Amino acid sequence: MPYMIGGEPAVLADLARALGGDAEVTVRRIVGPPERPTLIAVDMPVARAEALQKQHGSRLTIEPDLPVELF
Repeated sequence: MPYMIGGEPAVLADLARALGGDAEVTVRRIVGPPERPTLIAVDMPVARAEALQKQHGSRLTIEPDLPVELF
């Protein structure tokens, strides 16, 4: 399932490095410079997203990356 992950740039930089080596996760895009990203777009199982949220708490915002629908 696609997700967007936001948070403090230092936390996101560490997370992007860790997720790059995670077999369950596909990093689709990193927005911003690698040392200070502002957003990470990934594909991962729901259980992995829940585990990351539990592990990092309020330091990360993890939300499903849903298509935008026009009214």
